[in-house]
Amino acid sequence: MLKRSYQLGKYLLSSGVVLMMGTMPAQADWTLEKSIQYALQGSPEQQIMHASIRAKQADLDTAGTWPNPRISMRAQNRLGIDSGTGGYNLDQITFTQALPLWRIHKQQAVANKILAAEEAGVEQSLLAIQTEIAQLYYTLLLNHEALILAKKRLQFTDAIIKGKARGNSGIIRHINPLDQHRMELLHEQARYNLHEAEAKYEELLHSFRLRLQLPEQTQITLPNIRLAASPQPVAELQQKLEQQSVIIKNMEYQLAAKEAGIALEKTKRFGDLELTLTHEKDILAGRRQSFQGISLNIAIPFWNQGKGSIARAEAESEQVRAQKAVALRNLSTQLQQNHVHLSHLLEQARSFPNKMIEPAEHLLNLTRQSYAVGEVNSITLIDAYNNYFNALQRHMNLIYQSNIAAVSLYHGVGDRDLYQTQIVTTSGESQ
Repeated sequence: MLKRSYQLGKYLLSSGVVLMMGTMPAQADWTLEKSIQYALQGSPEQQIMHASIRAKQADLDTAGTWPNPRISMRAQNRLGIDSGTGGYNLDQITFTQALPLWRIHKQQAVANKILAAEEAGVEQSLLAIQTEIAQLYYTLLLNHEALILAKKRLQFTDAIIKGKARGNSGIIRHINPLDQHRMELLHEQARYNLHEAEAKYEELLHSFRLRLQLPEQTQITLPNIRLAASPQPVAELQQKLEQQSVIIKNMEYQLAAKEAGIALEKTKRFGDLELTLTHEKDILAGRRQSFQGISLNIAIPFWNQGKGSIARAEAESEQVRAQKAVALRNLSTQLQQNHVHLSHLLEQARSFPNKMIEPAEHLLNLTRQSYAVGEVNSITLIDAYNNYFNALQRHMNLIYQSNIAAVSLYHGVGDRDLYQTQIVTTSGESQ
């Protein structure tokens, strides 16, 4: 495991002053999980998702309903003429009901798959929002750590300028004016960098609050940025991609809806069977009588056999099937690339303290001691200073990049449960 002292760095001065970088509480008050909860709570995006689900559910309910019956009534003066009484009489009532015996089940199957695809699409949208918030969150952590590092840079140069860390030898020596000017310039650069880091952090924090719709008085205590956890084996992630990816699920349901649509179009060639009940009055055998009738009507696909609609449905099905294959290919390629990239970042970040930060820290301590007794000039000290703090900055960037790479990796896999455990609720590696 990496030592926390090398995540943001530390240095020991000859006078015994210890400066620890980024000391924060062990338990962070503001986590990624809390950020996502605030981002989704009452958000317009969530309202859009709920509305889309309700709309597709309404379509499913409508798909299972029968068409309304039709009633027709006829009044004429035929009976009045025959009886010699004159006037108009209601002599026919017709009740017609379409019977969607074959169509309705096919129609429900299409609507059901469309609803399932919409639900998978909502899962995909939620995953995209989580990824957006995660990237913003880790960028905020990076800028927070950069602000702490800028303060430590200024603290180091301030100690040099004020002579607070020149050792305990008691030796008073003349400082070359060039060395003095160089250190003063370095100090001003550190002061400017601190102001720049403060402004950048405050701007990003303001954007973070706006995105999460947080009141200004909300206290945000950020944790230390930590190295991303090691990814699962690529074979396991590939399996989860194929079986659990919300993107692939969405396309599978779309494909199922298109295939069900083919069966529906074939059924529509004959239309719905119609049942008609008739009640009539007429003059039969010299007297007025009532009689009833029943009839069944069905369309015969003689001229229009619906071949165009069926061909269109089949083409759309093939199109979605090809799109799914393309999406799976691209996601698999992206998975391989992201896995390799994250593994390389983790390897570099783990070896960086021993290979870069520790030697740079040791060199800075020796150079600081030598500068205090006049053995080296300010150029050597500034070089050691830049090497050390640049190493800390680079290591911090590696940690940040590892988290962004992990977010991209698990977002590409598309398994929300896996994303929740590996990204949202994980604390990464202990530093």
